Amino acid sequence: MRDRKHNKFTGKKHSKRGMLACAVAAASIFALAYLVLSSFWQKGNGGAYLGGVGILAMLAALAALILAVGSLREEDSFPLASILLSVLAAGAWIALYAVGFFLA
Repeated sequence: MRDRKHNKFTGKKHSKRGMLACAVAAASIFALAYLVLSSFWQKGNGGAYLGGVGILAMLAALAALILAVGSLREEDSFPLASILLSVLAAGAWIALYAVGFFLA
C-alpha cells in the first residue's frame, strides 16, 4: 500500500489582480441584483439614478474582466475563480443591456 502521510502541495497562490477582479465582479453582481429589485419595486420608474449606477456597475464588471485576464499572465497562480466570476458579471450586464436595446 501507498504511504499517505506525504502530501504534495504546489507553490501556487492567488494573485492580487485575481482577488481584486473577484471582489469587483462580486460587487457588480450584487449591484445588478439590487438595481433589478429596486426597479421592480418602483414598477420600472427607477429614473436616471438607477440607470447611471447600472452603467457604472457594468463598467466595473468590464474592468474586472480585464483584471482577470491580466491575472492569467502571472505565474504560479489560480486565476479560475476570477475569470469565471468576471465573465459571469460582464455577461449578465451585457445581456441585460442587449435585451433592453432590442425590446425597447
